[in-house]
Amino acid sequence: MVKIPVRVLRQVCRSIICLETSMWRFIKQHRVRIIQIVHPLSAALLLLAVGFFFIYEMFYILPEFCDTSGIFYNFNWLLCAFLLHNIAGNMIMCWRTDTSFVALPKCRQHPLPTEAHLWHLCTHCQMLVPPRAWHCRLCNCCMLKRDHHCNVTANCVGHLNQRYFVGLLFHLSLGCGIAFVYNVYHLWSQRQILFSDPIGYLSLSMGLRIVSFPGHNNNDPTIDSKLTWLIINGGVIKLNIFAMILASSHLILQLIMISRGSCLYFVRDRSYDFGFWQNLQLVLGKRLFWTMLSPLVPSPLPHDGTQWQQHALEQGAKKPV
Repeated sequence: MVKIPVRVLRQVCRSIICLETSMWRFIKQHRVRIIQIVHPLSAALLLLAVGFFFIYEMFYILPEFCDTSGIFYNFNWLLCAFLLHNIAGNMIMCWRTDTSFVALPKCRQHPLPTEAHLWHLCTHCQMLVPPRAWHCRLCNCCMLKRDHHCNVTANCVGHLNQRYFVGLLFHLSLGCGIAFVYNVYHLWSQRQILFSDPIGYLSLSMGLRIVSFPGHNNNDPTIDSKLTWLIINGGVIKLNIFAMILASSHLILQLIMISRGSCLYFVRDRSYDFGFWQNLQLVLGKRLFWTMLSPLVPSPLPHDGTQWQQHALEQGAKKPV
């Protein structure tokens, strides 16, 4: 086993620290410009991807193997409307819900005498903030139970809007899963290769046309359109798999953090873990899974994000991740 010299490790650590310092300095200097560019671009990419899959599945894939005037096709229209309502609705509600500390009523921006020992000083805001409230350098304020900053929703995910973020991830994962099932069934029904390579098909179409399809002549002009459709199918199903893995992995990560009573900003902190169902209620509210039907379903949270009580204090210093 090769041992790395200590001086090399120290140099690597110094380089990482310098890189992180430079990154945060750049963010501080160009915070407004970053927000103006990255946030709309991220939201537009998500909406374009959702719109693309909606059009592709409803107007190109489903008509290939089901009757467009039948019950199954109409049911899928209702299912798509449900998914689009929840994806767009949760995205908008997550963006509109202000989970910052300064959004609280003035009377709650100061600790009660019994809670004063739990609050801590934010050196950026120069004010006392409640437990689990941490500063975001992009939003330039402290967030209640800050989980992470989300570019798609253009704000931080925290105590008051984590419900909508989980709902967004759930319905994105569900929509990608349904689209994947339909795409696989379509490829199977057409006797096509599941993970076909679009580049390979493109090279075949530009070559000597040595590929023959059952029931077709090599000189048949319909071969070009069939190859084009194969290229599109091969590319879309790969995009579908990527989107499904991305959405479901983020959802699983959120569920893991909820089950631990933790958050992405403070991964190792389990001092607020009171069991899965109580942790889930602190995120989704009193109506729990009914919130997955619509972002418009009211579901009050147990408290306003300042009254966190630890059931067991961790020993030693904790550092946010």
